Formats: sequence, C-alpha cells, structure tokens
Amino acid sequence: MNENPSMTKFLAENTELIGLAVLSKAKIYRIDWYPALINTNNDDDKVVGELVKVIGNDAWLVLDDYEGIGMEEPPCEYDRKKIKVLAKGEELECWAYFYKLPLPNDAKWIQSGDFLNP
Repeated sequence: MNENPSMTKFLAENTELIGLAVLSKAKIYRIDWYPALINTNNDDDKVVGELVKVIGNDAWLVLDDYEGIGMEEPPCEYDRKKIKVLAKGEELECWAYFYKLPLPNDAKWIQSGDFLNP
C-alpha cells in the first residue's frame, strides 16, 4: 500500500519484479500507513515481500531520499542493509530498509509477515 502516486510510478519505471521473497528472523509492523521492518533472533519470525531489481544506481539515490536515509537530522527512521532472503528456491543477497527508531506504542505487528496481506 503506497500512498504516494509519484513513488508508485517511479517504482514501476525503475524496478523489475523478481518475485516473492522470505526474510527469516524478522518482523514487520504497521506504523500509520507504512511498514517498519525489524530484526529478531527468532527463526520462526518471517517476513514475506516482493523482491525487485532496481534498475540503475541513480534509482538508489531516489529510494534512499524517499526513506530518509542520511537526508534528515539524526536519528533517521530507516537504515538500508544488505541481507539474504529465500526467493525462487534459492538464497539471494539483496538490500532492505530496516526501521531504526523505537516502535511507537500503537505500532501493529503484522502476524502473517506479509504487509500487503495481513
């Protein structure tokens, strides 16, 4: 659920869908209308999401700006980290945006692990 039509258009033009991926030892929460991905130490915690290939390095500048990476006074809300996910039956290395701040009291844990299909 993206409430920013210009970012939806940007993603459509600058990414290629690879498919669904599963990240272990992670949970996802809803904060207002957007997700907060966090690491856990529990193998049973899993997050499901779409894995996309970003086309061109310049697209990362736009994505990092959108997520507020290094563009605002610390503390920034998100940090981009390299991770390994399971997609199409194999382990792939990719980037993900992790929530860095303490979760708000009203953050809702998405028990299914799938932000778009809670």
